[in-house]
Amino acid sequence: MLTIQKLQIYGFGKHENVTISLQDGVTIFYGMNEAGKTTIQQFILQILFGFPTKQQAQRKYEPKASTKFGGQLTIVHPIYGQCTIERVKGKATGDVTVYMADGAKGHEELLAKLLYGYTRASFEAIFSFSIHELQGIEKMSEEELTHLLLASGTTGIHQLSSLEKKLDKDAGELFKKAGKLPLINQKIEQMKQLEKTIKQEQAAIQTFEDKSRKLQQLDHQLLHLNKQQKELQQDWQQLTIMQQATPLIQQQQTLQQTLTNYAQVEFPAEGIRRYEQLKDRLTHVTLQMAQLEEQYQALQKRLQLTVDESVIDEMARLMHQEATWNQLLAKEQSFIDELFLIEQDIEAQFRLLGVQEQEAQKILLEKTVSLQQEEQFQHQLSILLKTEEELKFHLHSIEQIHAELDGIARQRKQLEQESLTTEEEHILAQWPQRKKRLEQLRHVKLQRSKQKQPASLLFFVLVICLFVLLYGVWQKNIAVIIGGAVMSLFFVLLLKNAWPTDEPTSEQHRQLLRELEQEENIVQALLMKKQRLEDRRTLITEQQQEKERQYAQLEHKIQQAEQVTVEVTQMLQSFLGRYHLQGNVPRALLPELFMRIRGVQELATKKKSTSQLLHSIQAEKRALYEQIQKLLQENYSEQEIFMHLRTFYLTIQREQQDMAHIQEQLTNLASNMQEAQPLIENYEKEIAQLLRAANVQSENAYYETFAQYEQQQQLNTALQAIQSQLASLNVSNQETVMTEEQLSEKMHVLEEHRNAIQVEIDRCLEERAALQMQKEYLLNDEKYGQLLQQFEEEKSALQQLIEQWTAKKALATAIHDTLFQLREEKLPHVLSQVNAIFNLLTGGRYDKLSISERGHFEAQAVSGVRYHVAELSQATKEQAYISLRIALAKTLATSAPFPFIMDDPFVHFDRNRTNKMVQLMKEVGYERQILYFTCHEAMLEFWQKEQIVDLGALANERGVTST
Repeated sequence: MLTIQKLQIYGFGKHENVTISLQDGVTIFYGMNEAGKTTIQQFILQILFGFPTKQQAQRKYEPKASTKFGGQLTIVHPIYGQCTIERVKGKATGDVTVYMADGAKGHEELLAKLLYGYTRASFEAIFSFSIHELQGIEKMSEEELTHLLLASGTTGIHQLSSLEKKLDKDAGELFKKAGKLPLINQKIEQMKQLEKTIKQEQAAIQTFEDKSRKLQQLDHQLLHLNKQQKELQQDWQQLTIMQQATPLIQQQQTLQQTLTNYAQVEFPAEGIRRYEQLKDRLTHVTLQMAQLEEQYQALQKRLQLTVDESVIDEMARLMHQEATWNQLLAKEQSFIDELFLIEQDIEAQFRLLGVQEQEAQKILLEKTVSLQQEEQFQHQLSILLKTEEELKFHLHSIEQIHAELDGIARQRKQLEQESLTTEEEHILAQWPQRKKRLEQLRHVKLQRSKQKQPASLLFFVLVICLFVLLYGVWQKNIAVIIGGAVMSLFFVLLLKNAWPTDEPTSEQHRQLLRELEQEENIVQALLMKKQRLEDRRTLITEQQQEKERQYAQLEHKIQQAEQVTVEVTQMLQSFLGRYHLQGNVPRALLPELFMRIRGVQELATKKKSTSQLLHSIQAEKRALYEQIQKLLQENYSEQEIFMHLRTFYLTIQREQQDMAHIQEQLTNLASNMQEAQPLIENYEKEIAQLLRAANVQSENAYYETFAQYEQQQQLNTALQAIQSQLASLNVSNQETVMTEEQLSEKMHVLEEHRNAIQVEIDRCLEERAALQMQKEYLLNDEKYGQLLQQFEEEKSALQQLIEQWTAKKALATAIHDTLFQLREEKLPHVLSQVNAIFNLLTGGRYDKLSISERGHFEAQAVSGVRYHVAELSQATKEQAYISLRIALAKTLATSAPFPFIMDDPFVHFDRNRTNKMVQLMKEVGYERQILYFTCHEAMLEFWQKEQIVDLGALANERGVTST
């Protein structure tokens, strides 16, 4: 079998630098919650099969407080011998190296050979299970539970069953007999609708000729209506020209009369724009000038403020002390923390030494701890330890002798039970007389056998004489007949005298002889049994005397060892009293007592020097703090003092920079004021020139003149536009025009006639357009062809879907047949092993575990009643699951001799069935290694101490840190 000898953890989860040695058979990993049981279980699986990748759901267990990740497994392989598997952080699943016993090395390929090609999933499906796999078992339906048990009883069935369900699901998504959502059902419905639409299109194509004749009639009617509409349009245009010309001629006459009444006015070109532009610039420059003067006055006032240079220099000097200040604060806190830790260590050492009073602690710190005193103390301590070891050994030996004496007593009691019964003793007492009778019967038998020998010879000769007589008769020889008759008569008389006459008595003797011989065999067996019992009784008596002698010797040695222990203990207590160590000092502390006392004294010296350094640091810090407080003239905390100093210093620096900037601004303002004055004078001069050009003196008069000039320009423009329009209409103002009432009446009549024709044209156009669209649609419509093409495409797509559905159903049927064949061929071999295991785990309540005709698991009780597995209790279901797992492993003893890894799967078992499970584990432990992880202390009473790995004690010894 393949066994794991040693785990060496570099860093994995909460474990770091841990080495665990394992034994063959059963190993129990015990620990409370958070002790790291699951971490070790996952360490074994991940070292063997690789670290999980980012795409996998398992936890990677990388340590948070260490850079080391990985470890080693030392295994004994049935083919390759002892091997070491090392896996550390590297690629996705880690870098693995396999070290062989002969010095050879390998990697993933060699590891795959060591693991017989198994993956983690296939390994966990058989050899690794936990309570998490069994927690939901009571809620499973009969189908789910049967599938779980089948998967646990046959390898490969889980993957095939999952694939079968997926194929059935995919086939159901393609087609269902009465479904609407599957794709094939939808395609069939779509093809029915397409066929209906195609029939409608065929009916619409037959109306094409009627629409063509109707279009020809509408074209003739539209030609006639368009001709009438054109004639009316010409009349309408003539009347419209006359209507447009009449008001234009009237306006022309009115404008000419108005222009004759206006006097001619002169005004500068773009006078208003130029005037307003100059006015805006003058106003803007004037406002700028006022603002500049105001800013100049304000800056002159700010220049009067001054700053004390000596204060700035002092602040700058103190600002350079900030790093020193931070160092002082850090050193002070460091010394305070160090003093706190030293005091904690001193208190911890005093508590370990049992010295609680201040006076006793002071005396202990002043005591001299010489090497001579330590050597004397260690000598006494070694005597005590040696004596205690001898005492422990003697006590263990006397316990063994007790057990052996108890065994001898049981043997003696059993010997008494096996001793001869009263009836057997009676048989032995009667045997001497019966033996004499037996010897007599044997003597008589011997004599009779001697008498029967001549009688037999005479009988043989008589037969010959009879043959001679018969031969003479046959040959008709008288002499031969007479001779044969005489000889026959003679030998008959002799045979009568030689043959015994007491036949009934001889038969009784033979019966009695047989009974006595049987009794002789019984007596010989009883004598042998009696001799054996006497030999065993003598041997037991000698063993008991020897053990009683050893017991007396051990009692004497124990008394001597106890006396020495008391004397040495009193001497050690007296020695400890010199150092005021009250109470019982822990035995584990005694070997390093003097080292701890020296450690306390060294810590006290270190505390004194650290306190002196702390006082000097605090004095330097206090002096610097007072200087800053004096400069700031306000009280601030030590943590904020330099922050306020820096703020004050930066404020003063900004004020100095502001003064320089203000001086520069005053220079710029003076320059800007000198540049603005000539601009104001120039703008005022140009405004005066514009007023003179318009022959006015004020701004209001300037705007009134512009209004008169603008009206005059508008009248000229309007007159030119009217003249241009009359020219375009080809109408002169001398022509005689109709009145507006006449024109309106004539245009109204014409408009009604034209509207009636237009309505008829629109109707004909709409009808023609509708018919034309229908005709074009019928001519150019490809819908019918597209529908036929779509129908063929849908038929092809339907055929493909049917082929897919057929393939999936065929594959699902093949997988179903394969599963059935797998269950029929492999599962019976597993079930032949599982019944004994299941019967043992259930305390003999169930005889066998089998599969019904419907493919469901059933459990048969001893009464013959069969139960579906779903009807069983939670614990019995789990026992069936575990039985199948172990039975499957038995069938794979040569092809996969892996160890079992169990994580507390028996929590639902009662006391009796837990005992049965432990018995099964011990039996399986002879065939393959078992690693059992538990947090239940009650499980420890079933196993030897050397089989238990206490993870809590391991963490304390190795210094494992929690993550």
